[in-house]
Amino acid sequence: MTSRLAQVAPRRPTGRYVYESDSDDDIAVYGQGNAAAAAAAAAAAIAVASLEYSSDEESDLDSPPAGAARTLALANAIDPWDEWDQQCRQQAWRAASRNTVPRATSVQPKHDDVNELESMLSRFQLQQREAEARDKAEFEQRNAKLWDGIEKAIREAEKRAAHEAEQLAAARKRQEQAEAEAKRAREAEQARIAAEQRAAAEKRAKEEEQAKERLAAEAEAKRTAGMRGGDAIWPPAKAEYDEWTREMTRIKQDILPKIRENPDMRKRAFAAKRAITPKIGQLTNSASEITRITDAIDQVLREARNEGEIMYTWALNHLAKCLIRQAEQEVAAKQDTAFPLARVALGLVLLGHDIGTVLMARLVKKCPWVLGYVPPRDGLAEDAYRRKLGFKTSDETSQLYASRMSGICALYFAVLQSSISETVRTIKTSETPETLAGRVPESLRPSRMWTWQVRSMTPPHTQQPLVPALWCTFAEVAGPASLTRYGKQAAKLWRLLLGGVREHKLGPSGGPEHDAVHAALVKLQLVLEAWEQGSLDAHTTGGRYMDS
Repeated sequence: MTSRLAQVAPRRPTGRYVYESDSDDDIAVYGQGNAAAAAAAAAAAIAVASLEYSSDEESDLDSPPAGAARTLALANAIDPWDEWDQQCRQQAWRAASRNTVPRATSVQPKHDDVNELESMLSRFQLQQREAEARDKAEFEQRNAKLWDGIEKAIREAEKRAAHEAEQLAAARKRQEQAEAEAKRAREAEQARIAAEQRAAAEKRAKEEEQAKERLAAEAEAKRTAGMRGGDAIWPPAKAEYDEWTREMTRIKQDILPKIRENPDMRKRAFAAKRAITPKIGQLTNSASEITRITDAIDQVLREARNEGEIMYTWALNHLAKCLIRQAEQEVAAKQDTAFPLARVALGLVLLGHDIGTVLMARLVKKCPWVLGYVPPRDGLAEDAYRRKLGFKTSDETSQLYASRMSGICALYFAVLQSSISETVRTIKTSETPETLAGRVPESLRPSRMWTWQVRSMTPPHTQQPLVPALWCTFAEVAGPASLTRYGKQAAKLWRLLLGGVREHKLGPSGGPEHDAVHAALVKLQLVLEAWEQGSLDAHTTGGRYMDS
């Protein structure tokens, strides 16, 4: 019973006394809503106190408790503890008297109170279980609602995911279809372009073939016209002259100024000039010397080519100037020196250098006679026209002019008659002579010997004062090679030339240059008659073969 009472009211101090506050204190402790509980707790406390103070035999409540005499006796001593104890007893008594009914004379009322407390406890427990049940039901309801929401969200998410997957699959399918269509269109376009390209290539190849055939026909016509002579040979000659004049103008306007205006390039050009110039002056007809100088100049040109087109073209132009200067000065005095110069020039051509183009442009500029052609005056003043013909100064004598032109032509004729198989001996290469021959420009090939002879026997060129002297130079330098190459055709041409000399059809019939022309004609007649008698070698220039 004590344990059940403890569930209702707070535990009180054990011992003889029960301390209790008045009803107001109980109300303050238990609250306004629990006043009944406070009253019950107070009643229980009174019942316990009554049981503790009762004896084995029932006694009347009006009689003082058994310890009262002892309390009164101690009161006389005015003990503070007893005074405080007495006050506590009185307070407990008053509180019990206010909140309880008079104590019964039997134990039955106590049992009723306990039953009431148990009933109250049962009600409290029932209320608690009901509250817990309500809370549980509410929790389960909220939980079920929450899970319903979660499941609904999951279903909606799954639905959205499925919808998005369907849309993605549809988009992917559309993309695949679009890509397939684009691929088919692209393949069709590529096939169309390829077909057009094939058609264009076939058309271009056909046009190129036709152009080649046309050019070949024109070249053949020019060749046959050149072989026949006549007026048909002069338009090609003029075209060649204009072509080389344009090339020389390009070099003068596009190359030389850039070297002059750039100090660094001018310095490198000067170094190349110092490397080239002395070597041309040291040249002899020795095979080893030609090989050495060709190799040295090849190295200089390779270095210049690595520095760019401008420097390379400048170096080629300077080399051509050196060769022509040597021809004007040394070859004019000693004709056999033309052969080693020609071998160096041809060797550099075979090594892949563009010296042939630049050399030909400078040859035509300095001596248009190498083409077997005299450019027209075209309204030029006398001094300007003389410069166009190759005169150095306005007061240069005809004799000095003829000597220089003969030297330059001797260099050109020496290049034309040079054997490629022999020149290969002076260069370092592993390629065959047949392959190397393709690098020689048309203007430096042996076929040009025939072109020059035909033009120089066709009027009005035959009436030029310089032609007899140039014919002598050709016969002495390139005559044997021309006769060997063209055989009966060359012999027929030379017999025709000899007849013209004998009949005084070559050269002008008079004029201030009559003596020089007459001397050249006499010399030419001696050479041609020696050839006719089979003793041309006595009149040809030595040096056609290299010294070992």
